[in-house]
Amino acid sequence: MLALVKYGTGPRETELRDVPVPEIGADDLLIEVKAAGICGSDIAYDNGDHPHHLNCPVVLGHEFSGVVSQVGENVKDWKVGDRVVSDNTGYVCGKCHACTTGQYLMCPERLGMGYGMDGGFTDYVKIRGDLLERNPNALFHIPDNVSFEEAAILDPICNAYKAVVQESSILPGEDILVFGIGPLGLFSIQVASLMGCGNIIVAAREGSGQTRIELAKKYGATHVIFTDKQDLVAEVDKITGGDKVPVVIDAAGANAVMRQAISVVRKGGEIIKIGFDKKPYDCSLDDLLDLGITVKGHFGYDYVSWKNILHLLEMGKVDLKSMISHHILLKDWQKGFDLVRKKEAIKIIITKDEEKCSVL
Repeated sequence: MLALVKYGTGPRETELRDVPVPEIGADDLLIEVKAAGICGSDIAYDNGDHPHHLNCPVVLGHEFSGVVSQVGENVKDWKVGDRVVSDNTGYVCGKCHACTTGQYLMCPERLGMGYGMDGGFTDYVKIRGDLLERNPNALFHIPDNVSFEEAAILDPICNAYKAVVQESSILPGEDILVFGIGPLGLFSIQVASLMGCGNIIVAAREGSGQTRIELAKKYGATHVIFTDKQDLVAEVDKITGGDKVPVVIDAAGANAVMRQAISVVRKGGEIIKIGFDKKPYDCSLDDLLDLGITVKGHFGYDYVSWKNILHLLEMGKVDLKSMISHHILLKDWQKGFDLVRKKEAIKIIITKDEEKCSVL
């Protein structure tokens, strides 16, 4: 079967290869991949970033959904034909503090599918029986009214749900500011709207793209501030009557954003940091002390995030379809990656359905 393999940790050490279909044992499952989403992390891996995450050679693709195509003889909870989505956990130890308290993503030995072990940019993925024994909620049933394409991009909206709902102290009616209008920023806006936030203020650069700006407004953004053209602090003070915002979601990541976030969060407020910047932070953190600000490093999602977002999606209360800008075949992965790099795409789905595929 054809697979997109990251064969080395350096830049562009990624290629299509013919690999064998995984063999399963008595306790394992085999998933036929129906849809896989391209994530910014996949681009980062191709660029040579985050080499410590990678266990090369490895099949990329941590956002995927599909159908159970084979089950081992000891498997009782899943059957052939089940529509499923993975939270991309491939292995956990089951013994550490994180595992014993149900925080499986925090397991120091955790291997993520699509970077630590083989993922979904291919035809078939193996789900190990030892994983399902230790963490049975690493795999979820897809509701009947939810498409494979929607299920394949649950990862980023579950990320946003955890950041806004589970990690911040935002209350209905309170204002919030979101930096960035990539997928995590857009989903954070949508979740903030679901939470009943008051003013949902978006800070972005003017060149972020009109499509993304329109989506931000569709999802509930009440104000968009272009930080390269407008005075962020003055605009936030105008919108909030000088109160500033109790919660800032940093879905952009650049160190400059942290400095901006400190300038617009109210005393005692919170900054939830989702985005990365590999460069060292070069400013004093004294403002955190003077203002009593909490900065929380956001990490992924958990069972609660997945369960609740799946429920909201089943009820039609969240919109994932609008986030999908392109469908492509696996053979066109380079074009897809380039579209993401140039910010000409939002979420790209890799599919086998040629009729859905975009003309690139």
